[in-house]
Amino acid sequence: MTTLVKKRVQYTVDQAIMESAEYIMTKVGLTPATVMSMVYAEIARTGKIPVTTQVSDEDLNTARLIAMSHNVPSVKVSSAADTAAFLEDDGGY
Repeated sequence: MTTLVKKRVQYTVDQAIMESAEYIMTKVGLTPATVMSMVYAEIARTGKIPVTTQVSDEDLNTARLIAMSHNVPSVKVSSAADTAAFLEDDGGY
């Protein structure tokens, strides 16, 4: 009988990318652990890094919006004067 040896893989990824990717994974019914196992298996099987889009354009656009939302600048407002300045600023328009 062959014993299956497993190894834990940990990785760090940008939060915006993670949220966007996990949105897509959820839409197709997969977990991050399952996707990572699938990617490793495909690399081992083919010798290629598998990268394809497999969700609808609408879901892909939503995932991109999630990722982009992390790049929206924020303004610290800590006083009435800061609040007034923020509300009066038209952003140069």
